[in-house]
Amino acid sequence: CPAAAGAGGGGAGHARAVNPAVVAARFWRTIPLPTPHPEIPPGYAITGKPAYLVTDGTLAPAPFSQATAVGLLVVVAHGAYEVDWGDGTTTGPFTAEGQPYPEGNIAHTYTNIGSYTVTITENWTSTWHLGAARGVLGGLRTQATIPAFAVRQVQAVITG
Repeated sequence: CPAAAGAGGGGAGHARAVNPAVVAARFWRTIPLPTPHPEIPPGYAITGKPAYLVTDGTLAPAPFSQATAVGLLVVVAHGAYEVDWGDGTTTGPFTAEGQPYPEGNIAHTYTNIGSYTVTITENWTSTWHLGAARGVLGGLRTQATIPAFAVRQVQAVITG
């Protein structure tokens, strides 16, 4: 059917126009973004004292690239952490890796004993370029948890 040959942007000898933003968005959704590997040393917290989250991830992985029909697509991803501490408190975004005490920059002070699920979400944005076209993409996230994180209470006892 001759009409079908012309459908979708041209028949034989006619290239279909490539939308760089569409190509970038499709590639963005396939990139294996890193996931944090969080811990809170020493494995528990004490009420009234800051607990320092170590994210053990990456906020700026190496650029991702893909050859396309119209050139090399390069995507540079940037992450930011958000932390749900499991007690109704969410903090972030943090644009630096969490470090242990005393250099730690991501910390939380629990007020009640218990067992909490701490959830670390890394929200991703990216910049991309394909030839002269450029843009920004977002909406992807990776996530990790620290299940059953114990919060304890200590009490000083004076003897003698």
